[in-house]
This record gives sequence, C-alpha cells and structure tokens, in this order.
Amino acid sequence: MTTPGMMVQDILNQPDKWHFTGAKQLYAGIDLGTYKAIAIVIDETGKPRAARIHRAEVVRSGLIVDYAGAQAIVHEMMEEMRAVSPLPIEKGATSYPPKTEYANMDATRYILEAAGLEVLSVLDEPSAANRILKLQSGAIVDVGGGTTGIAVIEDNKIVFTADEATGGVHLSLVLAGNSKISYEAAEKIKIDPRNHRKILPIVRPVIEKMASIVETVLQRFSHLKAVCLVGGTCELEGFTEIVGNILQLDVFRPEFPQFITPLGIALSCLETN
Repeated sequence: MTTPGMMVQDILNQPDKWHFTGAKQLYAGIDLGTYKAIAIVIDETGKPRAARIHRAEVVRSGLIVDYAGAQAIVHEMMEEMRAVSPLPIEKGATSYPPKTEYANMDATRYILEAAGLEVLSVLDEPSAANRILKLQSGAIVDVGGGTTGIAVIEDNKIVFTADEATGGVHLSLVLAGNSKISYEAAEKIKIDPRNHRKILPIVRPVIEKMASIVETVLQRFSHLKAVCLVGGTCELEGFTEIVGNILQLDVFRPEFPQFITPLGIALSCLETN
C-alpha cells in the first residue's frame, strides 16, 4: 500500500515526478524547521502533487530569527513548483511549535503571504501531525531540529501541549565533538542512513536524555499507553527503541516521519477551505 509519506518521498525535489493532471485545486503546506524547510502541495483530495525540501537556518529554539531568509526560501520553493504547475498555487497553511504562537503566528502568516499565498490556516505542529495520524488517545512527540513538541490526546482532542528545547541539533553537536569535525560535516553523517549503526553508540546518551525529558513531561498522564514519534530526527535507526526503553510505553513511528507534520499542515487547508 502506498502511503502519503511514500508519495512525498518519491516526488521530493524531483520536478519530473510532479504531476498535476486531474487536479482541480492546489494547496501548499509549509513547515519551517530549525535546519530545513519543507513545502508540500496537495490537490483537493489530499493527494501530494509536488514537494520541496530546502536547507534553512532561519529558526532557533522554535522561533523565527531570520525573517528575510525564511521569506526568501519559501518564495523560492513556491516559485519552483509554480513554474511547472498548470494550475495556480495560491492557498496555503503553516504551523508553529506548541507554546510559541505569541511569537510565530503573525510572522509565519506574513512569510506565506509574501510568497503569494492566501493563508487558510496557522496551527500548532501536533494538531497538524494528528490530521495524518488520527490518534484517538495517546501522545505525539515531534522531534525537530531545535525543539521537541509534545501533545497528549484524549478522545481525539489535544488536551496538553509542551515544547522542550531539545532536538536533532544536540545529536549533531555531540557527534561533531566526538569526531572532531565541523557541525555541518556531522549533520551530513547523521542524516545518511548508512551511518546510523556506527553513530548510534555516540549519540545514544543524548537520545536517552531527550527521552527522559519527554518522560518528565508525560509523567502526569499515568493512563498513557502509546506514544507516536514524528519529525526528521527520529528517522535515526535505533531512536524509537531507545525512547521506548526509557518511557516503558508502546512507542512507534510512521513511515517517513519527517513528512507527517507538513502533510498535516497542507491537509488543514481542505478543512478550512
């Protein structure tokens, strides 16, 4: 069975695979992260039609710190997809980490508007992710580059959110220090699946610390049984198992977890529209 995440992976940054035939309306979901930005275009049925990922350093600790840089990146991604689309791409949505809406909602909205998008929705990242996951009960832990968003869901409603200052950047920093290489070199090593088994013993203590932080946040919810991991950092082989051992809960992750939140962002356009 082909999942939406698999479809995004297949078309990511490959214009020759971007197909818009049969679409009647297009919507864009924009996810601005600490070290990358992801844009996914879907049609009126929710099918991914185009996707771009762009290296970005415009967010720090969940907050946009380079407004002009973010604006330029989103504009570039949108123009690349518009250049091959027979339909206009004029509507979109974006998101923010939990507890940062006071600083991010207006900024992210203005960034999309500057790229020629009518903003239909600005929502928190766990809510976006659950549009794909559809959890009735449990917790979503979104492990990003700079922060980790946590949401507890009861009866299909998010009843608690938190945002913790820990993420993939800390794994890269430890790897860089251990190997005496630059941060950029460590990041390239970390994201290459061929290196995962080799680097796991080095970054394992960091993952355990991240899991302990999540455990502290979730300990007030004694009824929790399942935790879903999303975000690019948890694609590291062995990450899920380490977190599960610390939390002593059923911890799982979907296929291609880094695409869950941006896909959910894009799908929020359909509900709003």
